[in-house]
This record gives sequence, C-alpha cells and structure tokens, in this order.
Amino acid sequence: MVGFRTSALATAALAAIASAQTFQRLGTCPTLGCILPPDAQDFLAGQFFDIRVEVHAPVNGSEATNGVPDTNFALTIGKVGEAGVPAAQFFGVDEPALEAWNFTWFEDLFAQDAKTPSLVNVAAKAYRRVALYEPGSYEAVLTYNGTNTTAVWDVRDLSEVRKTKNVLLFIGDGMTTNMITAARLIAHKQKNGRYLTKMALD
Repeated sequence: MVGFRTSALATAALAAIASAQTFQRLGTCPTLGCILPPDAQDFLAGQFFDIRVEVHAPVNGSEATNGVPDTNFALTIGKVGEAGVPAAQFFGVDEPALEAWNFTWFEDLFAQDAKTPSLVNVAAKAYRRVALYEPGSYEAVLTYNGTNTTAVWDVRDLSEVRKTKNVLLFIGDGMTTNMITAARLIAHKQKNGRYLTKMALD
C-alpha cells in the first residue's frame, strides 16, 4: 500500500512538472483563433487602429488538426447585447485579402530539447485604419470551424477622459518600481497584460 502511494505521488509530481513545462498561449490566441487587439482593451472614440484575425491549423503536436486552416472564417462586430455585423460592412471598408503563411514553435521544453517543433498553417486577414466612434462596449467574434473566439473592447468618450491639472509626487521608503510591481502582481489579477483592479496609489 505504501509502495502504491509513493508511486502515485511520484506520478502526480511528474505530471505537474510536465504540465509546468508547457508554454502557455497568449491572450490574443486563447484557442486556434486569434483576434488582435485582444480581449479587455479600451480605446478612445474615433481612435484609429488595425484589426488582425488569424486561424491556426497545427500539422502536428497536441493540437494537431488536418493542417488546413478554415479560409471561410468570419469576423463580426457589434455592441454587446446586439447582433454582430460583418466587420467590412460594419466599418464600411472593402473585405481585406486573405493571407496565408506558416510558422513553427515548441509546445514545451521537452519538444525544444528534442528539437521537434510543431508546424502551424495560418489563414488571416487585416482590417487597416478602422475606428469605433460611439462610446460603449463592443464584441468582436471570430467564427471558424464551428467555434468562436471573442474579444470585448471598451470605447470611452473623449469627454470622460480627465485632464490632469495638478501633480503631487510622493516618495516613500520601500516604494521602488520593483517593489510596487511585486505588490501589483501579488494583489491584483491580470488579463492580457492589464490589471483588472488598481492599487490605492494608482
């Protein structure tokens, strides 16, 4: 019984180590569909930006598909709670040309040590110099292979952006940049590199 327990614990430990070695996906690509700008971004009303969407089709590795990306993917945009509209129609622009390329990456340190990269074929489109003019929350939905990737963007009205009039600088002991950053990392959750809450001094 003791031997079985020891074996089980060792197996669990090895599984934990193996999972810890896996490289995590970025927020822009939570699945095989990618939307840039990613989820939880905010813009000023009328601010120009580019949108890029990608559909990945791994040839090998743990996420391997048939290696052929869905070229019939669709991107819709609309305010949260409303029906989405095809992106080109929403922004009043021509549908961008379909792009295709591939890249390789290592899923984990074991694959890196063995020099066995995963090959990924990509289909993508880029919508250049578009803007959201009405304040509110917008939902971008990328549909491909019967599944979705969603990003929610917040658009702020210019009148809501406060202008700084006076600046007070406090210099306190134990408040170097690395200490403040450590406090933020410990006390506040992040999403796509943005803190979901703020410290009192922020």
